[in-house]
Amino acid sequence: MEKHPRFTQWILSPLLILLGAFIANGIVMLLCGYNPIEAYLAAAVLTLGSFSGISETLIKGTPYLMTGLSVAIAFRCGIWNIGAEGQFLMGALAASFVGTKLAVVLPNTSWIAIPLCFLLAIIAGSIWGIVPAILKITRGVNEVISTIMLNYIAIYFVSQMIDGGPLQETSKTGPQSDPIVLWARLPDIIGTYRIHFGIIIAVILAAVLTYVLFRTTYGYQLRAVGEGAAAAEAAGISIPQNTIRVFCISGAFAALGGAIELMALAPRLTHNFSPGYGYTAIAVALLARLHPLLTIVSALFFGALAEGSFAMESEVGISRQVTWMMQAIILLFAIGFGSISLLQKQVEK
Repeated sequence: MEKHPRFTQWILSPLLILLGAFIANGIVMLLCGYNPIEAYLAAAVLTLGSFSGISETLIKGTPYLMTGLSVAIAFRCGIWNIGAEGQFLMGALAASFVGTKLAVVLPNTSWIAIPLCFLLAIIAGSIWGIVPAILKITRGVNEVISTIMLNYIAIYFVSQMIDGGPLQETSKTGPQSDPIVLWARLPDIIGTYRIHFGIIIAVILAAVLTYVLFRTTYGYQLRAVGEGAAAAEAAGISIPQNTIRVFCISGAFAALGGAIELMALAPRLTHNFSPGYGYTAIAVALLARLHPLLTIVSALFFGALAEGSFAMESEVGISRQVTWMMQAIILLFAIGFGSISLLQKQVEK
């Protein structure tokens, strides 16, 4: 019998996943003619060696945290929401609409503009999430397929809105929106280092989600559905109802992440607004074992990885693509470990 199952599950397992991923990445870098130790040290010094590096890690980790929470709560309920990317973009689009169109005709105050940006982003994300939920419940459509397709719809819809559409900048010089008004932007906590209030919002939401999942009846129902839908339904828990709820909540988290990113850092919506936050969120959530609080740590790790890529490029000469390679390998390790855990549960049953 295992003496410390929690230590193994929450600490040792993720560390082994990261160790295996870094060893695999190191081998790849060696084959490409680079020194992996030099690359890792350069990344560590940049991300942890100064307050500026730490602040940039926090900033880059925030969208990973929001989308990671989105994926984590869906997976907890046994729902494979791969649509965080599209939901993230729809949230940014909604915030852009408020910040460039509505806010200019409303009173010029942040107390109205910022909550309105958040509200419309949450609504947009929930709507984008409820579509695959309805398809799954009424037609039995696999949510993996429907959410991936919705990602592409969101990408091209956003592109249409800012490239010849109603949200394109007034000057029509490029495929982007006008910058949102100043009173619709999130204020900085420490302006010199770009640390903004969106980071605090994301951490608070992670704590709230933890409480809901593990300390409320509703959270118990969600986890029960994820552990065994048939048993949960036999106990009187509505599967369709919880499916719709989880998709809406999951979509809202991802969309709110898009709004925060736009309102805090990128004042205008552009092509390639998201470098794939919604897809990387799968690795973020799996590495955190679908636990909201551990998702904070996992998201910061990916934020450090994104920030460290600049050091690898400038100090060692490694392309930024190495960062994506590392994330992909970590994703493969996380999925592989998750599959083994799932198989073990099936054997125990």
